[in-house]
Amino acid sequence: MHLGADQVLSRQTCPTPIEIIQFIITLNDEHGSASRFGSFSGAVYDTAWLSMISRVDSGQRDPLFPECFENLLDSQQDDGAWGTTSYQVDAILNSLAGLLALATRRRSHLAEASDSSSLDERIERARSAIQGLLQDWDPSQSLHVGFEILIPSLLRQLGSFDIHFCFPGQSTLMTLHSQKLRKFDPTLVYSAKSTTLLHSLEAFVGLVHFDQVGHHCSEYSGIFGSPAATAAYLINASTWDDRAEKYLRMVVAAYGKTGAVPSAYPTCIFELSWTLSTLLAPGLLPRQLTESEKEKLRQLFERALDQQDGVVGFAPGILEDADDTARALMALQDLGKPANPERMVENFQTDSYFRTYKVEGSPSFSANCHVVLSLLGYRELSGYEHHIGKALTFLLRAEESGPISDKWNLSPQYCRMLFMQALLAVLRKHDYNCLESIPSSIIFEQIPGSICRLLSQTLLAQKTDGSWADSLEITAYSILTIAHCLSLPWTAELKVQLKDSILRGRQYLRTTYGTKDKHDYLWVEKVSYRSSLLHSTYCSAALNVEITEHRWSSAIVDCFSLPSGVSKQTGKLLSSLPLFQKSSLPSVDLVAIEAGQVAKRLRKFRDTLFTRDDIPMTADKYVDFIPMIWVACNHKSGHILPANIVWEMVLLSLFNFQVDEYMESIVARIAEPDLPMLMSSLKTKCDGGSGPSDADVDAMTHERDPIAPVKKRKLDGGKARNLQNGVPEQRAVAQAFAALSRFIEHVTQHWSVLRSPPSIQREIAREVYNFLVAHITHNRDNVFMAKSKASWNKECTPSVNDGRPYFDWVRTTASDDTSCPFSFLFFTALISKRERNCFEGAQASYLSRSLCRQLATMCRQYNDYGSAKRDAEECNLNSLDFPEFHSFTSQADGCSNANRSGPATNGSSSPTTRRTDGNGAPAATAEETEQGRHDNRAKDINGASAKDDLMAIAEFERSCIQLTLETLSRVSPDATMHKLQVFIDVTDMFGQIYVQKDIASRVQKASQ
Repeated sequence: MHLGADQVLSRQTCPTPIEIIQFIITLNDEHGSASRFGSFSGAVYDTAWLSMISRVDSGQRDPLFPECFENLLDSQQDDGAWGTTSYQVDAILNSLAGLLALATRRRSHLAEASDSSSLDERIERARSAIQGLLQDWDPSQSLHVGFEILIPSLLRQLGSFDIHFCFPGQSTLMTLHSQKLRKFDPTLVYSAKSTTLLHSLEAFVGLVHFDQVGHHCSEYSGIFGSPAATAAYLINASTWDDRAEKYLRMVVAAYGKTGAVPSAYPTCIFELSWTLSTLLAPGLLPRQLTESEKEKLRQLFERALDQQDGVVGFAPGILEDADDTARALMALQDLGKPANPERMVENFQTDSYFRTYKVEGSPSFSANCHVVLSLLGYRELSGYEHHIGKALTFLLRAEESGPISDKWNLSPQYCRMLFMQALLAVLRKHDYNCLESIPSSIIFEQIPGSICRLLSQTLLAQKTDGSWADSLEITAYSILTIAHCLSLPWTAELKVQLKDSILRGRQYLRTTYGTKDKHDYLWVEKVSYRSSLLHSTYCSAALNVEITEHRWSSAIVDCFSLPSGVSKQTGKLLSSLPLFQKSSLPSVDLVAIEAGQVAKRLRKFRDTLFTRDDIPMTADKYVDFIPMIWVACNHKSGHILPANIVWEMVLLSLFNFQVDEYMESIVARIAEPDLPMLMSSLKTKCDGGSGPSDADVDAMTHERDPIAPVKKRKLDGGKARNLQNGVPEQRAVAQAFAALSRFIEHVTQHWSVLRSPPSIQREIAREVYNFLVAHITHNRDNVFMAKSKASWNKECTPSVNDGRPYFDWVRTTASDDTSCPFSFLFFTALISKRERNCFEGAQASYLSRSLCRQLATMCRQYNDYGSAKRDAEECNLNSLDFPEFHSFTSQADGCSNANRSGPATNGSSSPTTRRTDGNGAPAATAEETEQGRHDNRAKDINGASAKDDLMAIAEFERSCIQLTLETLSRVSPDATMHKLQVFIDVTDMFGQIYVQKDIASRVQKASQ
């Protein structure tokens, strides 16, 4: 790090934006000083590589950098490991490199800087510590760039010292290693062209001839600006390269001869462009910079862009990348002299996003944010709208597929900050009548939804002390995230909450700035590091950013506003539910706004399966409830589910409601003798067949699923069965099959189902069929109820159709037609990996199915509790209709259990006589019984009402669910269980809402 930087960057109080800018100006005043700037923290990994360099001088081999070896010894921890960060892969890389340095020193017999007798003890401690680190490491979860080639290389080199490790993740690591090196060819590093492989050249010890890479070395940047790569080159090349030695001596001197060196040096374009493009934002500086000051700040970037034909890397002459190029362009825009972005676009664009480097394994979220921000900074956007739209679409899809992360910074909040900044810039440009080619659905639906989620995630992560993750830098990212979006037209209540969050965050920054902690090693090189300049920059920006208002168009205002009273109504409803009484949401307004956007999108799918307005049902108010329920539960979870999975479940929930309506209003009117044909066709369809041919369906329907208005059924003898909604029954069956086939295909042919194991696909198809047949069965039960009620001369509660105990009914037919069983499986397909299921193994598979059935049962019981009045009016079979709920002690409560005759099993009721209550007194009439069935005052033999009994049973099912969850969590990954909890909460929330409010539609009565 530039030695003068300590006066500004290492103070106990945060420097102001203008102080940091003035420091950068002084760097440009000093000849060449800016181009040699770097403020990365020291890295044990690179320091260890420099400590292994030795050179023969006057017949004696001596270490070239003894101070580096001393630093390595001093930084070894008591347990034998190395590393100052909280990331496991850092400790592994640092410790493996440290151990390799110790083993090399022991074998070399060099003059020791410390007592050689201690080396054996240090090596043994390091070996033991590394074994422990590797034992608990899951390579598949590591994000650091290049670890899959660096760690195997270190393990291989340690093997030459007879130091070996065996650990559970070894095979996974070597698989990743093989995949990474599948296309590796040594000629890639021998070529005159630069490649990112050079930055990790030390990983190829034993695989390449180092004498053939010398043309990539320079006094200014060594091998690709990497001290470790340059050290490996100097160690392994057959001839000494003075350029490499001069570069390494420059690095060591830049860090004050402490012996510690960074993982990259110099890094001037990276650090200075990030700083300037952050601090030159409107409202941060107390005065305008003079033209002379601007010119000094522009020099480094203009020279580098000219030198490398319009693109730059992290330092002059280093391989160019989109990230540094975009930030350099942003800095020049802020300095009043924008440069042409054409070369950036040409070099790094793909069909769907922008690469960081021309050759890149996976895209970078932050790099695409920077490209969008840089292109939006130009006044004339017509030539770049396509590219902005392309990168924006990539970013939105990445956020909706969540969680967002990046390979250059380990904090998700860094990505949220950049993305929020980009989204606000897009909205502003659109309000200025730019970006007209970007679809309105992106502007008015996707962007508002993403902003709500980003903001909710940010608010949720703030701790009681005002910090985020106990980190100064992450706290700064978070404050800037909130500040960026405070210009939006939120409700007054939400703005107060956001400003309070910023105040508490700033208080944390002021009181703790100047302390060093491992939580601020956020940037990723080979190991994670801290940039002193960027650390100060972001903290300074967070403390000084101004909250500005913006005059938005009415279209944008509508996206972020709530109709009068909606916020209070939503808050009142949520606070009344037991589910949310112990777990508060970050913001009810954000839930309501995001849910409103989802509902807007959902309405476009109302007629996907059926023409909803032609179904003879009352208004579909559930279209607003479904998104609110899913969004609220996901906010409660901390957004554990990506938005795209929430959407898929919202859409499925809509279709489930609609199928329920269709079965209740249309299929229910198909005559009994024709139902077997429909059921057989549905079975064939679910089994993978096609059912009736398209020609047959066309012949019977003439058009796709026309649902005619309900007409009065003719009751003139044998003609009655031949008409349904005014059309022949055969045609009605074909119409129903065509409509329900679209539902079956949506589920069974969904991408998440098709990528599942075949056994899961078959199980889902089977449960979909059970769902549809359960509706038909329930319809039959409802018909029987109505006939029974009429034929019993209004004397007593009608019988249940097939005489099954309530327990059997509620766990089969009643559970199946809730849609919970197949929806549960569909959800698990969504959250599972390709060709896998998230609940694998005998225990997890069994317990998850048990949990599913318990959920479905509880859902049915809550539903029946809330819809008792409607079911009674419409003669729908309800849990409360079963004999178990009617052992009443009062005469007015209905017939005694002893005198209730057994149910008929042939679909028709038996003649009955007027009954008594068991004591010889006349039994209650149907009107009296009806009141008893659905009135909390009706008591059973234990003094509890029927509805009280039903609620008690539902709560018993809840306790079973909790026990099953606890057991399932012992055999399933935590991530899976967290996602599953959202599904459970949604199921629970639907039930709790039903207790308060029946949100289902009702069948409209036919006009006379």
